[in-house]
Amino acid sequence: MNRRKVEALKVLLRPAFLNYVLAALSGLLLALPFLFPPLSILVWIGFMPLLYVLRNTNHKSVLLTGIVFGFTFFSIVLYWIRIFGFLAWFALSIYLSIWVVLFAAGAWWIMKTYRGAAQFILIPSLWTLCEHGRALGPWGFGWAQVGSAVENISLLAIASYVGELGLGFAIVLVNLIVLYTAETIALRRKPNALFKGALILLIIALVFSATNLSSEQASRSIKMLAKPIKVAIIQPNLPKSLEASKFNGRFIEDRYFSMTIQALMKKPDLIIWPENIFMAYRYDESEFLERLRKFTNWSNTPLMFGRLEREDRNIYNSAFYIDESGKTHVYRKIRPVPFGEFVPMRGLVERLNSMAKLVSDIKPGRDFKVFDIRHGGKFSTIICFESSDSMLVGKMIRRGARMIIVLTNDSWFGKTAAAEQHFRITRMRAIEYRVPVIQAASTGISGIINQYGEVINRTKINEQRILYGKVEFAHKPSFFARFGYLMPYLYLVFIFTAILFRFLSRRPTLS
Repeated sequence: MNRRKVEALKVLLRPAFLNYVLAALSGLLLALPFLFPPLSILVWIGFMPLLYVLRNTNHKSVLLTGIVFGFTFFSIVLYWIRIFGFLAWFALSIYLSIWVVLFAAGAWWIMKTYRGAAQFILIPSLWTLCEHGRALGPWGFGWAQVGSAVENISLLAIASYVGELGLGFAIVLVNLIVLYTAETIALRRKPNALFKGALILLIIALVFSATNLSSEQASRSIKMLAKPIKVAIIQPNLPKSLEASKFNGRFIEDRYFSMTIQALMKKPDLIIWPENIFMAYRYDESEFLERLRKFTNWSNTPLMFGRLEREDRNIYNSAFYIDESGKTHVYRKIRPVPFGEFVPMRGLVERLNSMAKLVSDIKPGRDFKVFDIRHGGKFSTIICFESSDSMLVGKMIRRGARMIIVLTNDSWFGKTAAAEQHFRITRMRAIEYRVPVIQAASTGISGIINQYGEVINRTKINEQRILYGKVEFAHKPSFFARFGYLMPYLYLVFIFTAILFRFLSRRPTLS
């Protein structure tokens, strides 16, 4: 073996390098369930390599460990962002990794500072706060939260009490318990009482969640607030190149109307078209809307659809609901997608990439709308990326919505994992709030999800289809719907209480 190979082998065998390999392995284990749902069990052990490294490393390598883990995880899960260019994919992966670095630094400090039960509470709380933090604000990106990678319905039922973030708390806690168990067995130590208590509480929570789900499902005969409605979802499967041209307007309209007339033969109570049926703005908006009003009035069937709306100099991404009388109600998207529907710091970004000039700024709406439908049902609509914002959905539920409709256009992403990831996020909203959720997508995935997270019916990607189904409005919202907005504050209380006690315990006493 020559000298160069020996030196390279020494580098590979250095503890610091092996730690980075383990951090990357952790990111890979957590990313795989987002691409291959049958591997969802990996989330329950995926944090272990990272936690092991943080427990045994020094402060000099903590930040790089967090970057390696975070970039590996996000760059794999969000590989489809490369559709918008390598720079967009790389920059987003690095930005999201900053939140993981904060977690890594905090978890390392907690492991060095606290012993016993404190770690089982503080480390999961810290991860939960970091996931919550990266979803906040106009730049927030709530995609790829670890809770949405879980597939088992009984385990997902926990989210109706603690939300997707609380499910992430449970995932990190399980990883800590498994790591502690492995170390206890390897070192032939006896598990302490605090560890046993954490394990027992976790088992009780899982059993309670599963049995409560069974009892809820068994009580479906409970009187509902409104009669079930029959819905028809139109998935036209129009390629984005066709939708983006203003010269194809008549062809697009004909596709929608012909499929809608076919759907009317089933006598639905509501027909749903996807987001932004014309990606290019049409200037004959009033004429088109009037045509839809007459059509809805003639068919006596309400219609929900999405399209761009212009008011003065502002452009909105809006959802229009035309009831059976022909009256029009409008919801304007509250959370536009950064860099997709508006450009933050436009002047600087345009200097770095001239393509940013092609992105028009969509003005955010302000009103949380709740619509009425025949038989006494109430529902709200969200648009595309907004389904990843749990708190936004919660505000609509607390205003009286008992069903959520998601209008989206995922044709940009082709047959990548993006559409499947989006549908799983949508399912999480149904489980969290115990309300049925309907998703209408232009090229898929469209689907109907009941209030327990069960997929009643769904389409495939790139399939032209009319999806029919019956939807029961929620009887009452979940515990999380009523108190979920308080959960992040609870995790903050855990963290600050621990820091306060640590500070007070180190203060010298007066003699």
